[in-house]
Amino acid sequence: MKKYLLLNSVWLTLALGAFLIGRSTTGDAGGSDETLIRKSKSKGSISRSGSSGNTKGNAGSSNRINRTLGQEGTRVTVGQFLNERDPLLANRIFAELILSMDASSAGGIFEDLKARRAQGSDEQMALFLRAWGQLDGTAAMEAVATIEGDPRRQAQAGIAAISGWASKDPEGAKAHLTTVDSEMVRGVLTQGIVSGMASTDPDRATDYVLELDQIQRDQVADADTRDERRQWLDRGRAYAFDRQLDTIATAQIALGMTTATAWAENLPEGTIKASAFDRIADRFASEDPAAAAEWVRSHADQDYAERAVREVAEELGREDPEQAVRWVADLPDANQSRAISQSMERWTREDPVAAGNFLQDMAPSESRDAAVKSYANELDGSDPQMAAEWAGSIADDQMRSETLNGVARSWIRRDPEGARAWLPGSGLSGDQQERILRDADRRQQFRDRFRDSQGDR
Repeated sequence: MKKYLLLNSVWLTLALGAFLIGRSTTGDAGGSDETLIRKSKSKGSISRSGSSGNTKGNAGSSNRINRTLGQEGTRVTVGQFLNERDPLLANRIFAELILSMDASSAGGIFEDLKARRAQGSDEQMALFLRAWGQLDGTAAMEAVATIEGDPRRQAQAGIAAISGWASKDPEGAKAHLTTVDSEMVRGVLTQGIVSGMASTDPDRATDYVLELDQIQRDQVADADTRDERRQWLDRGRAYAFDRQLDTIATAQIALGMTTATAWAENLPEGTIKASAFDRIADRFASEDPAAAAEWVRSHADQDYAERAVREVAEELGREDPEQAVRWVADLPDANQSRAISQSMERWTREDPVAAGNFLQDMAPSESRDAAVKSYANELDGSDPQMAAEWAGSIADDQMRSETLNGVARSWIRRDPEGARAWLPGSGLSGDQQERILRDADRRQQFRDRFRDSQGDR
């Protein structure tokens, strides 16, 4: 049963989506105090707002569902949901339970689900708790506290319940957080609050996260502890902040790229803006690379756009590495280097001649050095001599030395005699040459010993 339900979790999520996001704007559904819940009156509907299902195309399916659920006045039970073998019908039954429940009946449903949890799944419990959190956050959180066993399950349940609560009553959910003694549990539940707020008001969720992050930064700075402990605390803060921001970015993207890009642009300068640009650019580029490229180009001279430039370049490079390299090369120098490296690698693999011709026309710059390094690193396996010539043209001393060193080690594995003849005039220092030769000799000695041992058998 669990396997069937997991395979169809997407269907179930869609069926409940309107309820989980929008129920806060509607009145509570009526119902009895019993665990059993009456099905909706519309016999052929999949949800309260669905169509009647009278078309010929779905008549058979609708009739089967109605036979399973019964006619008006019959009741849907948790047991009926858990025992149904058809995944479509099981999810329909569960949707009826959630869409029809009220605050008075939720507790009974919870106890039945908890008692027979092995037959269901954590996803169903999470969806139920999120819905209950919207109806009665306090009761839902009290119920979560009774879940025993795996702490991860209790954490997931808490996130689900408080996210539903925060989607309808964020201040109430935040007030509950102040009653939680455990710092770890508060951190977990905070993620749920952000998730719930983001589902209904992403901008308000953003303000909350920014306020929370500043408080935590101040606490870390004022902590009376060793530097190592303070660094550990700050890493934890940064990790939580990153997850919260990702949740909000996802919610903004769901509202459309125009909304998402405006949100990112209006964030305060610093790591939050850089992270937001990174996430938005990644998703934007996967949907519309050309439009994403234009958006990122308008911010490419800013530090916060550095990762966004790389995201767009990577996506452009999947289809056309040459286009990606040329796009990056036209950007301001500040954010070119790292983005052009990955694009040049792909272009070199596809067409090393064209990539080399492009490099010949590039003016000396940090970006050219980065591109040449990628070109040489990609080329050294097939043409180490050519790779060495290109590596020697890198202007930056340290980068040139690192690239030549890599080419030399690759070359000496493939063509020891040729590499040894080239090394004295390579431009590498005497110490570097000595280490390269010493390592090569050790590898050869190991191979010789292995070969001899095989011959003795």
